[in-house]
Amino acid sequence: MRDLVQKYADSFSIKLEKISQSENVQRSVNYPIVFLFLGDLVKDALLTIKKMNKEKWHNSNGILYFHAYQSETILADNLFSLQLANTGYDRQSQRKELADTFNQDETMLIELNKTFRKLTTKLADYGRAFSSLQKVNLCVVTAIHDPANILIQEFTLLLKSILQESFRIVEVDLYGLLMEKQDGENFAFTTSLGISFLKELDEYQQNEYHFEKDLQLIEDHLRLPVCHPPSPLFDMVYLLSDKNENGLIEDEALQQNYELISHLNLLKNRKIWTEHYEKMNSYSHQSFKRAMKGNAGNPVYASAGFAKVTRPNKAIVLHVASQFYQGLLDTLKNQSKQPREKVLQLFDLSESSFQKYYEHFLPPADRLYDMHELMRVSNSYRAIRKLSLNETEEFLYEGGTETFFYQNFEEPVHEFLKVLDLREQIEWCFYENIINHEQYGIYCAYSWTADNVHAESNVMNAISHILEETKQEQLRLKEHLELTYQQIVDHCEFKKSLLPFSSKKNLSSFLEYFFEEIYGTKYELLRLKVKLEVLKQYRTVLKGLHRTLQPKISLMKKVDTFLKKTAADSLFDSDDDLDRNIAQYYSRVNELITAKLQEKRGPYFFLNERFFKNLYRYLEDDQPEILLERLLVVCDREVLTHEEFHRTFEDELLERANVLTDYENREILSKEELFQKLYLRLDESSSIHIEVFNYTQTNRYEEKYYFGDFNSQFMRFAMDKDPGMQWKVGCAHEKKSSGIEKLTLMGGFTLKDLIFYRNGEKYYKKYIENGYEFHTKAEASV
Repeated sequence: MRDLVQKYADSFSIKLEKISQSENVQRSVNYPIVFLFLGDLVKDALLTIKKMNKEKWHNSNGILYFHAYQSETILADNLFSLQLANTGYDRQSQRKELADTFNQDETMLIELNKTFRKLTTKLADYGRAFSSLQKVNLCVVTAIHDPANILIQEFTLLLKSILQESFRIVEVDLYGLLMEKQDGENFAFTTSLGISFLKELDEYQQNEYHFEKDLQLIEDHLRLPVCHPPSPLFDMVYLLSDKNENGLIEDEALQQNYELISHLNLLKNRKIWTEHYEKMNSYSHQSFKRAMKGNAGNPVYASAGFAKVTRPNKAIVLHVASQFYQGLLDTLKNQSKQPREKVLQLFDLSESSFQKYYEHFLPPADRLYDMHELMRVSNSYRAIRKLSLNETEEFLYEGGTETFFYQNFEEPVHEFLKVLDLREQIEWCFYENIINHEQYGIYCAYSWTADNVHAESNVMNAISHILEETKQEQLRLKEHLELTYQQIVDHCEFKKSLLPFSSKKNLSSFLEYFFEEIYGTKYELLRLKVKLEVLKQYRTVLKGLHRTLQPKISLMKKVDTFLKKTAADSLFDSDDDLDRNIAQYYSRVNELITAKLQEKRGPYFFLNERFFKNLYRYLEDDQPEILLERLLVVCDREVLTHEEFHRTFEDELLERANVLTDYENREILSKEELFQKLYLRLDESSSIHIEVFNYTQTNRYEEKYYFGDFNSQFMRFAMDKDPGMQWKVGCAHEKKSSGIEKLTLMGGFTLKDLIFYRNGEKYYKKYIENGYEFHTKAEASV
């Protein structure tokens, strides 16, 4: 279930981004970009950066990727790859042997040339995706401790030379990933691999660096030299570590480095906002290079830091889903409070319903009059007036009435009841009238059929009550029948005449009384017998149906408990004002949206076709994910699409932080206080991803850029907050609804300023003293 929630939280975030970027061209890159990933250790970086670019850059389909790997790569659109040799290398000389193998393998060089030319051709095919094809940016990404980076010259310059045949300018940047977190047994050797690459890199970045090698292959196996005139190999080198400038290793450091690479490329290559504002300060790549270089004679390097404060989308999705689900449960519970007569009618247990059973199972009462013809003797009223009714019946009919009643009434009813099976009828009422009815639903069915629930609407209580009443009526009629049989004819209350010659008339009056009191009562007892059997079957079937609902109701409660707990847990670690009042604020938003849905779709919209009409089907035993997914789909389509969720980041933040609750009187944050907290959060979180000795760094230069809507209140606040006395501050303008981002650039340090380099050089030297070969012969003097 947690994976489902995360999936929909991510989907919500992406939708918000797409909405805010739908008319925003600022997320497009101006020039083509080719990413060259070198080594196995940057496979995750390739996968993540490619995904980020695809999600955030409008013309990301025109970006191409290349991966040189030894063991494993990925398959994806716009990705080219080449496998390097990967067997039989000695630990002591694996970097050197990898380079020697490549230089001696003409087949691999041929394949590399073919792949690079295919890549260049495909890049030209995507020309319409970019504003200009005068320039292409080659972005090289490698982990400094990956042995494959010993081939960085060959791969970079060969690809650059082939690209130069189609593009006038090819700018090459390097992003070197440092891993300073020690892994235990191999930290010294791994560090030494990194130091060896950094030493080579320092040579590549010298103004005197040059390169010439026959790397281009054309038809008939003819070779052409790849030449690089005296100048640094890379236009810009960013070193990004898993340790920040404060010496802290963060859990999300790798992910942040990947985000940095994506954002740095966007910052350098993005389309520039044409409107001008004196404090906007758009990024200039050449200006940053010159400023960080200063008067330094040795190569200098750059690093960066990245921070973002985003709308807490996972917490929002969880709270909205939990509150919307609670609305569903409350509606179902409220609908269960119905008058008993209404519930009995839904279950087909009203008096009119019983009348249908009587008409179906009992012979017509009119047939009782047929017994008048059964009199075996002709006599006068005088002959029976002193007899009891029991004696009179035997005297007049000699058992004929009892036989007639049995054969024509009791026996047919008995046979009917033997085969009576109301399960199908009861289940039909249960599902069609209640569970599948948009006004009632499963909770009503469960609540109304529960035992020992003393609610007026509980049908089991009603059945028990009717059963008891029916049994009491049955006892009363039996007692009445017995007493009536014992009465003397002349004492019975029927209309008598004392006139002479009225014997026949009195006999006729008595017989009407007799059949009404005796067989009318017997007929009523048969009706009660049918009613009792119907009620017993209802009780039995409904108990069984209720049992089938118990796990489903438990599952509904399980989803409710999960949503409430995970919603609370999503804010457990946060006491920040920037995450304040999510539950209270979105509870009000949810109430507003629910009211709108009720107005548009009716008071019982929860159980209509677009929402939870088939709620019963989503309640598979032990599979709460089915119901949860349906809930999230409904929220995603019917709730999260409302304009209340598409407000600007700062508007939503300000209103949410200021919402007053009924439970406590919180101090309201002013806009300035809230913006100050947001500013400090971004500043503290965007620390540089490299640790340097500050006192050795003579030319530290910084630039800081916000990614957000320059016209927004917070952005103007941030621009005015820091006048740029110590560093340049600018804004990469784009309309964003999901958050604010900040990118800090820092350059001007040398390798000897790095704590990693200073601490690691002793391991490198010790390995060299013990015969380890980290370089080729051409670089052995490094």
